[in-house]
Amino acid sequence: MRKQNGFTMIELIMVLVVLGILATYSIPRLNRDTRAEAMNHMLSMIRYTQNLALHDNKQLDNNSSWQLRFWRFEIKKCGHNTGLYYRIGSDEDMKGVLSQSESAIDPSNGKYLYWNTNDCPKSAIPAHISPNIFITQKYGINEVDFKKCKIMQDGVKKDSSIRHVAFDSFGRYYKLSKSYNKANPIYNGIGVGDCKIEFKFEDSSIKPFTIIINKETGFAYLQERPNL
Repeated sequence: MRKQNGFTMIELIMVLVVLGILATYSIPRLNRDTRAEAMNHMLSMIRYTQNLALHDNKQLDNNSSWQLRFWRFEIKKCGHNTGLYYRIGSDEDMKGVLSQSESAIDPSNGKYLYWNTNDCPKSAIPAHISPNIFITQKYGINEVDFKKCKIMQDGVKKDSSIRHVAFDSFGRYYKLSKSYNKANPIYNGIGVGDCKIEFKFEDSSIKPFTIIINKETGFAYLQERPNL
């Protein structure tokens, strides 16, 4: 009896069916991986910011804008609504705006964690800029909510929607303004409640996640995975 080579039609159909089933199970897995990657990266970058503050004291008590020197993690919008990006830095000259030279270096690739308000690059990212900062392009994150971060402002506890979080040399979190004169309480802007930062995705099938920053220690953790 002569041995046949190749697949019969039935075998081919069975292979296609199995591949279809595997694809069905792999799509949710891809979503979970994207979400997990985003969660781990954003948490790492906030912790990295606090670590910079703990090891590099930027406070200058003899200047009315001394808090602006705190290391901070901030979310910015690209021009023409082309996405979101983050940057990390210390406003050393206290002019109220971060420059590239004042920005932190991405420990994973040695590039600047910096961009400005120009359109986010879709493909050709400058060689000296870390591609990790473009969170809409990389992870599909299209909204970051800082509204659940209570601070002390002129002796009053209030919610702050400012889209950044900064850390002092003790690791405590702050929300900064462009002007802190000496007449204001020295701890204006300090967190008085746990800061909850929610990250949402363009794809509504991917569940949002929340990073919590403890009001007393500045320790950051994932709401659903506090032991991470």
